[in-house]
Amino acid sequence: MLQMLGNDVVDFRLAKGQSNWKRPHYLSKIFSSTERELVNLAANPDLVVWLIWSMKEAAYKIVNRASGLRFYNPLAFTCSFKMEGPLATGKVKYKGETFWCTTQIFDNFLHTLAVEKGISFHQVGVIYAANRSDYVQHFNTEQEWLRLEKDKNMLPQLYNYTTKTHHITSLSHHGSKLYIVYLLNNKANWFSDV
Repeated sequence: MLQMLGNDVVDFRLAKGQSNWKRPHYLSKIFSSTERELVNLAANPDLVVWLIWSMKEAAYKIVNRASGLRFYNPLAFTCSFKMEGPLATGKVKYKGETFWCTTQIFDNFLHTLAVEKGISFHQVGVIYAANRSDYVQHFNTEQEWLRLEKDKNMLPQLYNYTTKTHHITSLSHHGSKLYIVYLLNNKANWFSDV
């Protein structure tokens, strides 16, 4: 059985221009009542909105890759988290499954990584690059030992020329940010509840 991961990046400046989450009933369409309460109580509600959104999106990428289904139902994903400075850790629940998340928070963007049960965050490689329209070609030209490809289902994967192995990969880009995350190996390690 393949193990899955997902990621999401949110550029705060671009998100502010693309979405007015404060308009009436917007949050009720995508956030549970508990999640809306977290936003309402937050010292920085904008940050909490994008944190929860990115957790849902990263978990959705796992579900999408595992099922092959594309759908839009953010209310089906419920989030809980704790923040400690520029790092948030938490979990997303979806139909009885739990996905573990860690989010790095920067001044003008955040990046969330989600993994399914059995995967340690230490088993995940993270590559940050500038988002460009030709990011695949640029990445493949710049890398000596990795190549970004599509698998038979047209999902991203990395090919390692050194080990001659393919790695399950998740891409996320928003604004000027591009994150490529991939499984370093197929060995699973259990990690504790958040």
